[in-house]
Parts: sequence; C-alpha cells; structure tokens
Amino acid sequence: MNPPQNELASKAIWPLLALNFFMADMQSGIGPFLGVFLLAHGWESGLIGTVMTIGGVCGMLMTTPAGALIDATRRKKLYVIIPGICTVIASGTVLLSQSFWLVTLSQVATAIAGAAIGPAVSGITLGIVRQAGFNRQNGKNQALNHAGNMVGAGLSGLLGWMFGFPAVLMLAALFGVLSIISVLMIPSSAIDDDEARGLNKSGDDAGQVGGITVLLECKPLLILAAALACFHLGNGAMLPLYGLAVVSAKQADPAGFVAITIVVAQGVMILVSLILLRASSMVPGGSMPGRAR
Repeated sequence: MNPPQNELASKAIWPLLALNFFMADMQSGIGPFLGVFLLAHGWESGLIGTVMTIGGVCGMLMTTPAGALIDATRRKKLYVIIPGICTVIASGTVLLSQSFWLVTLSQVATAIAGAAIGPAVSGITLGIVRQAGFNRQNGKNQALNHAGNMVGAGLSGLLGWMFGFPAVLMLAALFGVLSIISVLMIPSSAIDDDEARGLNKSGDDAGQVGGITVLLECKPLLILAAALACFHLGNGAMLPLYGLAVVSAKQADPAGFVAITIVVAQGVMILVSLILLRASSMVPGGSMPGRAR
C-alpha cells in the first residue's frame, strides 16, 4: 500500500531544501570567479568578456525552450541531475585547460544548465506542496538558495586564498555532486506531475494547461516580465566586471574580494526572502493565472 500523499510530501521537503542550498553554485558554476581566474592565467579583459557574453546569451536563449520542455516532462528530477553533471564537467574543463574554445564550451554548458534547473526546481516544488503551499515553500527555497550561495562564496574565497583557484573549481564540482544526491533523495511519487505543470482538473477547460497566451493576455505578468528582464540586463554583469576592475588594479586578493562581494549581496537577498516569506503567509492564497478558480 502506497504511503499517503502528505507523508510523501513531508519526506521530500528536506531533500528539496538541501537541493536549493547546494544548487546555488550549480546554477552559476564559478560565476564571478571565472573572470579573475582567467585574468590570472593571462587572458585579456576583452576575451574574458566575450566568453562570458557568449555563455550569457546562450543561457538567455535557452530559458524559454528549457522551461517548456520541463513543463511537459514527467521526469523533472532528470533536469536537475543533468545540469549537475554539466557543472562538474565544466568545472573540470576550466581547471584542466584554459583554451578559448574549451572555456567557452564549458560556460555555454553551465549557462544552459542554469536555465534548466530553475524551472525544474519550481516544478518539483509545485508538484510536492501544490499551489496552496507554493508561496511559502518557495520563500524557504529562495532563502536556502541564497544561503548556499553565500556559504559557497565564503568557502570559495577561503579556499582560493589558501590553495588557489583550482580549489574554487573543485568546490563548484562538489556542490554539483551534492545537488544530484539531494534530488535523488526526493521520492518521485511525492511529485504530482499534473500539479507541477498547472493542469486544470475542473471546469470547461479541464485537462488543459495554460501556455504562452497566459502571459500575453495578463498585463501584470507582462509588466513583471519586462521589469525582470531589465533588472537582469542591468544587474547580471555588474559583479564580475567590478571584480575584474579591482583585481586588475591589484587592489585586493582576487578570490577573497570576489567572495566578499557575493557574501554581502547574498546576505541581503536572504533577508529579503525571509521578509517576503513572512508577507506571503499573511496574504490569502490566490489562483495562478490561467488556472480554474
């Protein structure tokens, strides 16, 4: 006899939180550390920017198809495992060779992995806790995610200062392995695949899933999408560029300085996540756009 759904969900929560903690490094690989690592190996800043731009553009282009693919699949855990493997391989590639094409390929793989893991974890979360519990659980997920980012950055700075940048790359690979272990600990039977993709189960459109038209027909979602796009365009490259500028001027230890900037940023994000978690618990649950009320 199968365990009750709520019992399965309770068993899945801690692995889900662990996944959000460890996947922080998996989403971005070595992230801001890449630029100073390549700078230390004699790369020009223009070439570093080219590699990072190619990876960023590939990740941006893959976000929509990756989200659609994950929405349709009933093997969402697989789309966390594959990015984890890609991160481990990418970290090893950068460590073993700093040739332009190999580094570029590793960053493209990392960017595509990062584009896939976000929707996959959101779908897994929704499938476990359902719509009624999603806001609260997502707040916890984000707090743990930023905490993992902060711990990862702190450890990267410490290990980079003590042992050099190879230790930073190895840490990113370790976080990828721990992410894979965490997602494997989530019982597949705890994930309701219909709930995970927003499937309507009642009303005239029962059995239908809202598509891109939900976004196009909802003005608040369009405004939010535009605001997020502008934010990421303006915010995404600031930290790596700032780190490169300071390190190239020899004004700070490369690994330590970049780690401090990440820790400060992630600390603020943890606080904001907890505030939003508290705020969401005080608001009555509503329906997702395109779902039956």
